[in-house]
Amino acid sequence: MERDKKPLLQKKSVLSLIITLIVLIAFPVRAPAIQAVDVKPAMDRAVNYLLAREKEQDRPLAPWSYVALAAAGKNLAGTRAGQSCELQLAAARSTADYCLLVFTLLAAGENPSDYRGQNLVEKIQSAQLPGGKFADNIDGSGQGDSGEQILLNAHVWAVLALHAAGAVIPEAAKARQWIIDQQHDDGSFNWCVTEKTADVDSTGMAIMALGALGERKDSPAVQKAYAYLKSVQEGDGGFSSWGAANSESSSMVIGGLTAVGIDPASEMNKPGGNPVSAMMGFQLPDGSFAHIKGTGPNEMATQQALMALSDVYYGKSLYARLREKSRAPAGTVSAGRKIQFKVGSKDYEVQVDGQGRVEQADAAPFVEGGRVFVPVRYLALALGIPETGIRWSPSDQRVILTNDGITLTLTLGGDIMYVNGAARPPMDVAPVIRDGRTCLPARYVAESFGCRVSWDETSQTVGITR
Repeated sequence: MERDKKPLLQKKSVLSLIITLIVLIAFPVRAPAIQAVDVKPAMDRAVNYLLAREKEQDRPLAPWSYVALAAAGKNLAGTRAGQSCELQLAAARSTADYCLLVFTLLAAGENPSDYRGQNLVEKIQSAQLPGGKFADNIDGSGQGDSGEQILLNAHVWAVLALHAAGAVIPEAAKARQWIIDQQHDDGSFNWCVTEKTADVDSTGMAIMALGALGERKDSPAVQKAYAYLKSVQEGDGGFSSWGAANSESSSMVIGGLTAVGIDPASEMNKPGGNPVSAMMGFQLPDGSFAHIKGTGPNEMATQQALMALSDVYYGKSLYARLREKSRAPAGTVSAGRKIQFKVGSKDYEVQVDGQGRVEQADAAPFVEGGRVFVPVRYLALALGIPETGIRWSPSDQRVILTNDGITLTLTLGGDIMYVNGAARPPMDVAPVIRDGRTCLPARYVAESFGCRVSWDETSQTVGITR
């Protein structure tokens, strides 16, 4: 009997193999998608490091550290950010100095159009030269050996400072063209316009400014810069500058790509990782980042990494987010938007620019899986999303919310949220239907639109601030 079974088994094996091949050809197995990088824990640890450092040294941090803290959603009340601004104003000379002061003031919730009796925004606007470049120094002079205008970064920071402050860039078309004219044949940039060697960090900075001036991922200049960055990207997904792999270069690339709508975590992959995962490899146990692996904490590396992580987390450039929270150039004050939803109550409060009102939903928020869920329409309207920005796709059970350049996509029963087409790390809950209404986890949605979320256990109230 055993001899009779053997040919039969061989025939079955061959038949099974043939069937398997047919199935594979007809339905090829897809490689598993690269998982979105969960940057929130790294952000929180970097924030805690910087705050602890300020307390330990008993003096202000470097100004960019306050910008980074605000970018990560930290309220700067109680920090030494105000003292930092005063010190910066006393020492400001170059255009870059004034721009950094504007960024710090915006981060601290101050008005750069009226700070200590000075209109810093107007000073920067006045530094623009006839050819569109913003001068190296605020008085219009250059920093070259013979007074030539040589600094790309002075121009970049001026564009970004005016953009972040919600101010007009006087000659925006000329300002954009000036940047494009400095681009090298290989697509790179250098901080010094007389230097024709490629610099990764400067290229990332230039892309940030181009993004603020309206360029996007399909722009020829952006595409050239993107091609250059891909050509020099290393196997682990990171970048080198001045002959050494470092965290700041990846940070600048992440900031630049985000500003023009390119997702660095999904559109810059190498076998060993992407710019985000490579940069996170420099984080130390205390939450700080090293400049080069094997060295200790570095405040500059930490602040730049934190800004880049916040761009990834929110899916939007920090300068665009500063613009959203900035006060109007004319000096008008915006108190922003504050929302309160109470579990079990159909009434909810919305306060816009200090004017409050009580609205009523047709279904009350509830808690499930440790998260507060709110009916999608009322959550979206409370966040300021217009009716035209709220869409439901019944064919694939998707909710699509669009506002201020952000498109958020969630699927009923799915734990993956997409921001501008890029997958975020899995949520610990999923959208559900309750009482005939599609309900979304409030925190995940609100934070994706740049809001801060708080929870009061005693009153069972979720607070959202934008």
